[in-house]
Amino acid sequence: MYIMDAGNDRIQRWWPGSTYGVTVAAASMYNPRGMAFNPSGDLVVADYSNHRMVLFPVSC
Repeated sequence: MYIMDAGNDRIQRWWPGSTYGVTVAAASMYNPRGMAFNPSGDLVVADYSNHRMVLFPVSC
């Protein structure tokens, strides 16, 4: 499961039963507000306060 932690400007991946997440996307984002996976499996994040979309290659 991917969790957007907007307060800490990052995206984390959490595994079922886990007690912590692993940061998979941070890269100077400021106020991320939306995320989705594109057809290639990359994570696309709406970096609201920087007025941009950011693509992160991740393995699902």
